Amino acid sequence: MNYRLLYSGTVCNQIRNLHPELKAVIRTRLKELAGYPYNGKKLEKELAGYYSLRANRYRIIYKIREQEHTIEIHYVGHRKDIYEVLRELKE
Repeated sequence: MNYRLLYSGTVCNQIRNLHPELKAVIRTRLKELAGYPYNGKKLEKELAGYYSLRANRYRIIYKIREQEHTIEIHYVGHRKDIYEVLRELKE
């Protein structure tokens, strides 16, 4: 059973501003994620509860809501600083 993907407004803007080739990669990974939500890496410490899925040098940060069969996409960004940015957003 596929999960329903929920996007924040921030994520929509982030994806919209990416290079077209990278957008295609992100969209492909998101489609895969809907079928296999636990393929991502489970994050730890202050980011516990989130998962990270690789898409080339970018990461898709999400949470799984098992009861509702939904995946909340929280952030898409370059791997060099995405975890620091996410920590700042959580504060």
